[in-house]
Amino acid sequence: MIDRVNNLLLDRKKSFALLILVLAILSVFGATQIRFDDGARDIFASTYPEYVQFTEHKTEFPQADTEIVVVARSEHRFNQRQLEGLRDLVFDGQLVDGIEFAHSIFSIQNYDSASGEFQNLIADDLSSYPNMSVPLNRIAQSDWQILPLVNTEQNEMVIVYSVEEDRVDEKNVQPILDELGVLLAETAEDSNLELQMTGTLPILNLIVNRIISEQALLNAIGGILGALVSLLLFRSLAVGLLNGIAPIFAVLLTLGAMGWLGLEMNVITNSISILILVITMANCIHMTFELRKNAAAGKGRDESVRAMMRAIAAPCMLTGLTTMIAMAGLFYSGSALIEMFAVAAIVGLILSIFSAIVVHPLVFALGWRLGWIERALTKPLQPTGRDNLGFAGITQWLIGRKYPVVILSGLFATLLLAAFLPVESTHRFNEYLYDDEPIILSLKRAESISSPSQSLDIVLRQTPKNQPLMSKVNFETLGKVHQELEKAYPDNHIYSLHSLRRILLNSGEPAGPDSIEILLDTLPDRMKAELIGLSESAFKLSFRVEDQPSPNIRQLTSAIETQLKSTDTGHLTVEPITGLTALSAHLSDQMIKELTISFLIAAFACPLLIGLWFRDWRYGLAAVLPNVIPVLVVGAWLMASGWKLQFTGAIALSIAFGVAVDDTIHVLNRLHINRRKKGGAFTISDLSGVMQHVAPALITTTLVLSVGLSSAFFSEMPTVLYFGSICIAIFLLALLADLLMLLPMIAVLETSRRTL
Repeated sequence: MIDRVNNLLLDRKKSFALLILVLAILSVFGATQIRFDDGARDIFASTYPEYVQFTEHKTEFPQADTEIVVVARSEHRFNQRQLEGLRDLVFDGQLVDGIEFAHSIFSIQNYDSASGEFQNLIADDLSSYPNMSVPLNRIAQSDWQILPLVNTEQNEMVIVYSVEEDRVDEKNVQPILDELGVLLAETAEDSNLELQMTGTLPILNLIVNRIISEQALLNAIGGILGALVSLLLFRSLAVGLLNGIAPIFAVLLTLGAMGWLGLEMNVITNSISILILVITMANCIHMTFELRKNAAAGKGRDESVRAMMRAIAAPCMLTGLTTMIAMAGLFYSGSALIEMFAVAAIVGLILSIFSAIVVHPLVFALGWRLGWIERALTKPLQPTGRDNLGFAGITQWLIGRKYPVVILSGLFATLLLAAFLPVESTHRFNEYLYDDEPIILSLKRAESISSPSQSLDIVLRQTPKNQPLMSKVNFETLGKVHQELEKAYPDNHIYSLHSLRRILLNSGEPAGPDSIEILLDTLPDRMKAELIGLSESAFKLSFRVEDQPSPNIRQLTSAIETQLKSTDTGHLTVEPITGLTALSAHLSDQMIKELTISFLIAAFACPLLIGLWFRDWRYGLAAVLPNVIPVLVVGAWLMASGWKLQFTGAIALSIAFGVAVDDTIHVLNRLHINRRKKGGAFTISDLSGVMQHVAPALITTTLVLSVGLSSAFFSEMPTVLYFGSICIAIFLLALLADLLMLLPMIAVLETSRRTL
């Protein structure tokens, strides 16, 4: 098959060049069609009961992830001009298309049960007050201010805009943020205020913008760094430049395919392009090493290309297949977003193989015609000192102690597995940005003034559907649940219909079922839905919590549910705690552990494929420990250090394992070639020559992979840095494992061969 591809490629070079040009044009157009999204909301989309419940809950109760928070700050106490500017900002902001409602001190009202109407606490004419402390103190002292909106120094204020549910995606929310941004800039300049926009929607929008801006930047940095390493190792500008063409083309094809297939770019899939770049570059380096060796030995153009393809094309295909198996293991996860990542990665790997075995040899076959490139390729290889690195001697020494090496490796793997399992996971909603980001600091400031923006949603649903929700007994039950939670968790804000009813009772106003129904009908639809849902069949308690690691949320949720089970709720049924915060805390743990199982699936499937490919079970068995141990080292360190395992880390384990197997395959491929050449004359002493031949290429490709992925260090997103660091660590450890463990294991497994 390889020879047929060789002949077809070399005989029809112009036709293939035209095909590649057409594919490039189609890919450019496809890449422009890629849809960008944060993915933070959709990562938990699945068939899990918790997600099904959440989607049903979301259609009935408004969610906090549709809010924009504005923090206003003055150097001194707010003056009349500043309050007038902020009042105009609230009014103008509500006129922005897509803004459903705004909550601020100017929207706080007293309820007059006699007239059945609300009245503003702050008069329209601010000049009627002797100073601005009067209306602000009135707000602070009012029972109707359920959550604080101004700090005690009266120089900081929080304004919350609620966005229509169907406008929260990246495409539709950007115009809203832009228009609000203009209003904020004008108000800040006119009123001498510092205004900062934060909240869930602006944070998610920032993540999307980072993904878009970093795609080109990180790929460019990774490509440049990888190319520089190639230039230094090949010691030829011409060879280094030609070596980089196929990897760039692979990235272009991958991005184009994602656009044509409708695959989005998000916090999970944004690492695919740089991954395809470095994987393709590593395969191309192996091929270029072989090509230069053939050319320097005096072989002609076509003969050199054919020899290169015979030696390296098959293992390049196998490395792609093993990495695909690692990606296919991700389908075990219940997350639709992670499954999308797996699809995009597999498509990218197919295109990476195409680029390596079609585009790469074609580039050199065409480039050979240029004199300066031909001279660079056929130039005798200069001694590089690699022969003095002692690979043969070290390998021979290790093979002489093959049984201790294998036994110690097995014991080491067992200890690492015990340290890694059971896997401890962690997840935070804002983990995609650093804690010192201005937008995160603004959110924390807003939360310190008012309350946390995230909440655990506790729903008490009326069980007998033929009975009214608004009843005295139900109000008493709601009040009991609300007050017991406040008593148990005094540091947390809890908001429900009982909050309004308590205000009425404290004010001496009627608070019976009929009065409450009249009150609810006067509220904006969104506020009413937050309290009793669109179906008006349940009470919702919003238990506010700060963004924190998911184990803390799971522990808190479990404690609340235990308390609720011991409470008599009468005709009201307590539903499982839900909301985006609760959902992410519980499903992140399940999904991350499923991703760990995905790695274990790949750890067994890849060696099986290797054994079948080479038709030798010993090769597959020998590949297990050298590739599993590096992943277990990193995993055990994450557990021991307290970092635990995040989404990106769990995905990185599977990806890095699939890529790390590549070096093992190239070692086994060289062993296979040498064995075929020598036949029955092949002995254990010849194993050292295998490593002597392939070790320089292994070191080179590992350097390129590591340096290329080091572009992750330039990212402004901590999860990207986390992903790159884990992959690089595994690549380096896998190189050491292959150099030190692989051939001693082969020696142990092959002692039964008569030829050894």
